[in-house]
Amino acid sequence: MTDPVASAAKYNLTSLLGDLGSLPFILLAGVMADAHFNGPGLHSASILGLYAPYIFIAYSAVILSFLSGALWERERQRSRQAEPNRLATVTILFSNFIALSAWACLLLIYVAPIMTVFAICLLLAGFLSLLWVERLTGAAALFSSSYWSMRLRITILVVLLHALVAALMLGDVLI
Repeated sequence: MTDPVASAAKYNLTSLLGDLGSLPFILLAGVMADAHFNGPGLHSASILGLYAPYIFIAYSAVILSFLSGALWERERQRSRQAEPNRLATVTILFSNFIALSAWACLLLIYVAPIMTVFAICLLLAGFLSLLWVERLTGAAALFSSSYWSMRLRITILVVLLHALVAALMLGDVLI
């Protein structure tokens, strides 16, 4: 039997960490929007002397890799408890593909400015596809409704911020 106080504390910590984890996305997108609309352009957006879009991509790649690893571990645990099935195998392979795609985004920024926009879009697609796979595989049913609500809320926010950053960057590249 689970202790309701311990369960509430775990959710509160998870919720707090999830919300705090979204703050860098908000801060970086805000810095870039400010530079685009009120400054000399996105090329001037920086934090501690580092180019803000690159920080955004790096942070996004780390978070996406973390979520991919969490999906991998959940599926690995489920396949150990039950008969391993093809869906679990495909899900584990998919989570690895997403993590490697996130890593590739870190390399794309060195190819050409337009590839930086592509990296943002690829990361955006990664966040959406992980959420979709969790829903498709039934992993969402394993979560409490409050956790799943938080996961949806934060993913929607992160996806919208990626779309904003991609639009800002595309506008900067095309000008």
